[in-house]
Amino acid sequence: MTKKVQHRVCMVSDFFYPNLGGVEMHIWCLSQCLMQRGHKVIVVTHAYGNRQGIRHMTNGLKVYYLPLAVVHDQVTLPTLCAFLPLFRNILIREGITIVHGHQSTSVMANECIMYARALGLKACLTDHSLFGFADVASIHINKILQVRCRAIL
Repeated sequence: MTKKVQHRVCMVSDFFYPNLGGVEMHIWCLSQCLMQRGHKVIVVTHAYGNRQGIRHMTNGLKVYYLPLAVVHDQVTLPTLCAFLPLFRNILIREGITIVHGHQSTSVMANECIMYARALGLKACLTDHSLFGFADVASIHINKILQVRCRAIL
């Protein structure tokens, strides 16, 4: 009889509870399903008002609300490498094996995937948007996604 591999997954996004939307609900539902299958799951996001520090949600889902500056539309300010020591500490403390970023416009997801790959961890990204080719913003986001996908592989 083969033993099932248990993973320790870190979901990362600028978008999570207390905001309610498609990305937020997807992260929560996916986390609950993975926990039901026996995996350890944590969520890393930025602080929302007085929702800071570590909180526990349904079925023991641990959420890290980190003190990062938000600039626009709930997206954090890019920190380059300033956020790395805090994120690395969380990864080590929780024994994370996979980092799963959500939403291509999430600065946190982009930075954490880059950090995870630099630390030798598996990483993946789920993009929850469809970007066209009709305007400058969409073309710019598509180019960023191409560069990031090459870095992940």
